[in-house]
Amino acid sequence: MSLNKQQWKKRIEIFCFIFSMIAQEETNSKKIKQQAFEKELFQNDQMQIIEYFADNRQNIIDLICKQLAPNWTWARIPQVDKAILITAYAEFSALQIDRKIIIDQAIITTKHFSEPNSVAYINAILDKIIR
Repeated sequence: MSLNKQQWKKRIEIFCFIFSMIAQEETNSKKIKQQAFEKELFQNDQMQIIEYFADNRQNIIDLICKQLAPNWTWARIPQVDKAILITAYAEFSALQIDRKIIIDQAIITTKHFSEPNSVAYINAILDKIIR
């Protein structure tokens, strides 16, 4: 279930873009799509993921929030973890890639970019929302 270097690069490009939109607190679907288009970086499959994210941002967040422990809120989740969760869900939904591959790659991304204790809850949330 591993990716080749080109696939990994594409996944990280999407993750970084979504992370930047979260960091900028950008919620306007048209602005998100425009920024992605202006980068002239993304291939068709990547744009499908970004467009899904842009069009479904709040629905994805709401879906994730339903899976959080009672003492957790969206605001409490580190931005990098938000980007990992959103990227994985958007990729699964937009491209219908096998859920095991999506979750596995999200965990690898988490290990590279987030805290070690994030792996467990990201895995648990994705296991519940990616069906």
